[in-house]
Amino acid sequence: MSTGPSKQELEMYWQNSRQYFDELAKHYQSADPEYYRLNIKPFYDNPFSSTYNASGQSRSNGGGAKFVLVAIAFAVLAIVGAGAFFFISQGDSVSKRIEELSTPDEKVTQRELKAPERNNENGTNPVEPESESPGTEELSDDDIFILGAKHISEKKYDKAVYELQKIKPGSKKYKEAQQLIESVKYLKKFNK
Repeated sequence: MSTGPSKQELEMYWQNSRQYFDELAKHYQSADPEYYRLNIKPFYDNPFSSTYNASGQSRSNGGGAKFVLVAIAFAVLAIVGAGAFFFISQGDSVSKRIEELSTPDEKVTQRELKAPERNNENGTNPVEPESESPGTEELSDDDIFILGAKHISEKKYDKAVYELQKIKPGSKKYKEAQQLIESVKYLKKFNK
């Protein structure tokens, strides 16, 4: 096995005299395949190293590899953008549903019902909202939960508790409603 130029010399030839490097590569590929495989072939296999075009005049820095990296970065940004659009568009439907629930429906007439007076353990009547939203008897537990959460965000805690207590045990939202009721107690306690 004959020895050839050192790795530093090969690096210098690769950077400054590509034509001489190519001639060395051809020579060692046939004369000493082991030296070629260990020292010269890695220069050709590395897509990030500097390359010259066929005329040997202009130089580009890993054009193929940069193109692949830019394409991957573009694809990642497109996926992230699509995901953000998806989540934002989902948020719009929830806010539309909240507006739909909070605006009174003109077709539904509000009935005046007087509930029997209920006393809690302190001997006082529990706080009920002044006017109940029209048609709340027809709302699903999910809708009632959304309405209660809306009242919490508006800091109308009594209305929120009143709405959340309408969710019946065994419902999918029952546990979350109970957690929100506990949160309201905390918020009321610390005037948040």
